[in-house]
Amino acid sequence: MRAVVIRSFGGPEVLEVTEVPVPVPGPGQVLIRVEAATVNPVDVATRSGALAEAGLLPPRDVIGLGWDVAGVVEATGPGVAGLASGDRVIGLSDRLDVPLGAQAEYVVLDADAVTRAPAGVTPAEAATLPLNGLTAVQALDRLDLARGGTLLVTGAAG
Repeated sequence: MRAVVIRSFGGPEVLEVTEVPVPVPGPGQVLIRVEAATVNPVDVATRSGALAEAGLLPPRDVIGLGWDVAGVVEATGPGVAGLASGDRVIGLSDRLDVPLGAQAEYVVLDADAVTRAPAGVTPAEAATLPLNGLTAVQALDRLDLARGGTLLVTGAAG
């Protein structure tokens, strides 16, 4: 399968599309055939080396990119309940200790990082939800608004 990786840090010129084996889901994991994946600021920070400089990215020879994914479940590992082959899903590949990200033809995610895709949206639209949704939920949690409180969101571009 093809996957987007980097072997050194820098600008867009370090991006490489390479052939790698299709990953295999382990216990509690799901293999997703990727239909859409996003490019987020965290991918730029990974590619540039900013995450490594901050001590957040363990050293590796090859680093995969991509956090958000929309696709179809191809297989599940032992112990996965509630998801089955053929299910349309979205997921978040936020682990920095794994070799590949969501910018690939297939990705393995922990089942608790995957949920069914919302009905009526395209894969490209669905793929924008995981990281942006997580960011919104975390912001709301930190604000700790009182029930019935008001929040004004301007810009809402990510």
